[in-house]
Amino acid sequence: MKYLLIIGVLTGFFSAGQINLNAEKSSMRITGTSSLHDWEMTVDEFDVQGVMTDTEVQNLEVTIIAKSMKSGKSIMDGKAYDAVQADDYPKIKFTSESLQIMDDRIYGQGTLEIGGESRMIELDAEITKKDNEMQLQGQVPLKMTDFKIQPPTAMFGTLKTGDEVIIHYDIFLDK
Repeated sequence: MKYLLIIGVLTGFFSAGQINLNAEKSSMRITGTSSLHDWEMTVDEFDVQGVMTDTEVQNLEVTIIAKSMKSGKSIMDGKAYDAVQADDYPKIKFTSESLQIMDDRIYGQGTLEIGGESRMIELDAEITKKDNEMQLQGQVPLKMTDFKIQPPTAMFGTLKTGDEVIIHYDIFLDK
């Protein structure tokens, strides 16, 4: 019995691997609403680091470069950068010591830091495994005010951004 336990531990240890983000295939975007229309920003620069086994992700760190969020409208981009204090806090980070992997899901808690404010959030993503690749898909709804962010306004306050935003991610990892 003792030998089976040791073999099990070693097998788990040797199957652990550094996460390798396939940046070309991966995407991330942020959506929200306003009093005029729904809006979307794509995230052009982000990274994912950590160690993955068959049952867990350890020391996960997702980093978004705040000024890489783009809507295609420079005024909106500027208001978003001001809202998240991108000049003072150029990175938005999600960190987690451990996330669990079970069947086709990855889940757990981690800390999201935006503009110097940190909050614990839940992560629950769908996993699809293909050959030497793993795809993680999910979304995280947030309220800007939970991070002490005032939802941006424009046109002297007649255009108001809704408080809730959703971060959508489609992450590809190579083995």
